[in-house]
Amino acid sequence: MRASLSICIILLAVFILNVSGDNSTNDAGTQACRRSVQKNCSSSTKTCARLGKANICQAFQNDCQRQLSNCDNKKFYRKVELNLCRGMPIAVVRPCGSG
Repeated sequence: MRASLSICIILLAVFILNVSGDNSTNDAGTQACRRSVQKNCSSSTKTCARLGKANICQAFQNDCQRQLSNCDNKKFYRKVELNLCRGMPIAVVRPCGSG
């Protein structure tokens, strides 16, 4: 019984260390991505983007903003034709073409 408890505690500690290590790696990757976009992006025109393959779109102030939002790794917006966001306000998520 004592050995099982010890093994469980060790496994829990290893799990916690792995999770906390992944978060710091993701944070570093996110920051590197943001720095790269800020350094290399110079877009100044409105952009329309689709959330993954879903029929959900969002208008961005410019393509740099779209690229920055993709740095977070929680959502991925791919650039699509601007007419899919016609009439949509900036930063509002709606079905594509519904503006």
